[in-house]
Amino acid sequence: MISELRVTTVAVSDLDRSRAFYADTFGYVPHAEAEVRGPAAEAAWQMPAGLTGRAVVMGPEGATTGLLRLVQFAAPGRPYWGEYARPQDYGHYALNIRVDDLHAAVARLVAAGGRQKSQPTRWTVMEDLSAWDSLSYDPDGVVLDVFQLEPGPTSPLAGYDGRPSELQTVAIHVSDARRAAAFYTALGYEVLYDKLIENMESFFRLPPGTGLHNINLFMPGGTVNGRVEIAQYVGFPGRQQRDAAVPPNLGILSASLETDDLAATSALVTGLGAEPVCPPVEVDLPPYGSALVQSFFGPDGEVLEFYQCG
Repeated sequence: MISELRVTTVAVSDLDRSRAFYADTFGYVPHAEAEVRGPAAEAAWQMPAGLTGRAVVMGPEGATTGLLRLVQFAAPGRPYWGEYARPQDYGHYALNIRVDDLHAAVARLVAAGGRQKSQPTRWTVMEDLSAWDSLSYDPDGVVLDVFQLEPGPTSPLAGYDGRPSELQTVAIHVSDARRAAAFYTALGYEVLYDKLIENMESFFRLPPGTGLHNINLFMPGGTVNGRVEIAQYVGFPGRQQRDAAVPPNLGILSASLETDDLAATSALVTGLGAEPVCPPVEVDLPPYGSALVQSFFGPDGEVLEFYQCG
């Protein structure tokens, strides 16, 4: 069994500032705090020898998945996307969070120290699902896709308690959407929608004529959070960011999935062409404590951390 995306790790320059930002904007609360250090963590997280960090795991109160792991490392880093001067490059790209009032959420985001990138725009996702969508930056320039849904009664996203959500999806820019989708469906994900989005260049700030092949994937089993959103900018090729998406650089470093059999999962993802980052190591992994962990590079250089709790 492989889970949805349980935790996403983001390197930040000021942990206290980022903690306050996500609390003030989305009402997130701390679920765990920990020090990050030692050879096992260095191997799993691609940390230079001797580097340490402080981590806090945040999310809505009571949430158990779609959590956010903020880490400040003891050495300075740079935003590895370079202020998104090349938005078409490949890898983990954005954190997607659902709210019930988009304009109010964006106002809170700006007041808490974030920046708005695109004005709210309405688009039709599928027959029974529309969205008001916006793009913004957190204090370190990580892209936040904050959105308000208008689901029909038959949509799997219809049930919603009105609170800002856990991380509903983590977006990945890819070179080939079909290839990336085949990888994630082999892990157990299913397609929620598969759509070529056109005439949205101004919203995404893309060259005229660029289409967005968007495939949204969910893991069956009772939650619509922790989804994978695959984005290919058709006709606008990029390059992998895997060499830059490492500590202490700032941005989305990895997404974590739980498995009940790490050896079997390792064999599966290796057979799918994923490249191991490290051998299995025992790590004190917030918020889970001691866990057996192995990380891999996905199809476009994105790091996936699989963990098995003890």
